[in-house]
Amino acid sequence: MDWLDLLAVQGTLKSLLQHHSSKASVLQHSAFFTVQLSHPYMTTGKTIALTR
Repeated sequence: MDWLDLLAVQGTLKSLLQHHSSKASVLQHSAFFTVQLSHPYMTTGKTIALTR
């Protein structure tokens, strides 16, 4: 990840914060993205555990 990627991510977060002024909705979106990002890794971990 280079500095252009970091700027893009930062810009996305800023626009999300601007569109959702309520802190609750920002937290809900953050939690949703966290689950979406971590889910494939959790699934892979379970698959590895099951195949052993």
